[in-house]
Amino acid sequence: MQIAVRTLVTEDVMANEIAGERGAFTSQAQQSWMLPSRYYTDADIQEREVEAIFKCSWVKVGHVCDIKEPGDYLTETIAGQPVMAVRGRDGEVRAFYNVCQHRGHVLLKGRGKLKMGITCPYHAWLYDFEGTLKNARLTDDVPDFDTSLFGLKPLPLAISGGLVFVNLSPAAEPFEIGYEGFDATIGEHLDGMENYTRIASLEYDIAADWKVVVDNFSEGYHIPVAHPQLSTLYNTAQGSAVHGELFSHFRNSGHAAYQGMQLDENEPYLGWTLWPNLCMLSLPGSKNLIALRMDPAGMGRCHERVDVYGEVDPDRPENVEELLKLFAEIFNQEDIALVESVQRGLSSDGYDHGRYIVDRADSWFSESGLHKFHTRVLHALGDLA
Repeated sequence: MQIAVRTLVTEDVMANEIAGERGAFTSQAQQSWMLPSRYYTDADIQEREVEAIFKCSWVKVGHVCDIKEPGDYLTETIAGQPVMAVRGRDGEVRAFYNVCQHRGHVLLKGRGKLKMGITCPYHAWLYDFEGTLKNARLTDDVPDFDTSLFGLKPLPLAISGGLVFVNLSPAAEPFEIGYEGFDATIGEHLDGMENYTRIASLEYDIAADWKVVVDNFSEGYHIPVAHPQLSTLYNTAQGSAVHGELFSHFRNSGHAAYQGMQLDENEPYLGWTLWPNLCMLSLPGSKNLIALRMDPAGMGRCHERVDVYGEVDPDRPENVEELLKLFAEIFNQEDIALVESVQRGLSSDGYDHGRYIVDRADSWFSESGLHKFHTRVLHALGDLA
């Protein structure tokens, strides 16, 4: 398919970069065309995303419930880089590359609790919880061997709303700069979230670009059509959205008449998207947070990690089980089918791009949040002036 590319440069469009067959992406959502399909199907663009987005953004790696005590640790992979977070004996949580400084062996797996320190399973180099090399076998006769030169390589770490974030960039700006106000939205609606426990963890391999999944979460326009049961859970006459620099927050309320769970009137139905790849839900019926993280996993594919945090209400214990069933067996399965179908369509010669459906109020039920997410992607890639 031949794509007609605009050569006229407007104040917010770089020529030949974000124009498609019908028009160009602009800063005004109501006048803008969507991202051309190549942004979802071009391997070179995905490589640029890894470098320009995932290696220099704050990425969620866990929750403080996983690292409560000294020696508790968790591990994750960000942009192919193994990382860990460990609570030190001084109570501080630190992040490091999860790599031994001797021969590069990965040190830890999963989540757990350390007793004496971090021991490499290859040659038994021993690090303390603060990342200092404490013992390296048979190095007494190595000339000028200095253990202080072999500490674990640290990474920027932030904790907000009980969630733990790591940034691969040593020059990362403080988390609060781009996400100012996020912690307040958690505290306002999920007071005590830092005391939640991890109820469940789920993983999915999805045949769709990571952005397609975030796109789907960024708008409520599709919900009444594609999620018939979910659309009966919340009040379609309400809903509002708040957009920060690097996050968006969606608010609604549940229907007390919903048949699936015991609900009180106006229990909150909440959503968040945090740049670049974190989408979160809090469904009515219990104290809960469902956190979904999408990571690129090859061309047209992504890996989705879901952690469910919450507190069981002794008066309504069945609600947590029902919530997990609704999410895992219905809502998320519907979404996976949707995004995989979209990815197939984006790869078709019969499609390039559409228009954003955005109302004047920038409401949750329009695609306002989708346009904001795409704007962030383009800025990060340097394609938006």
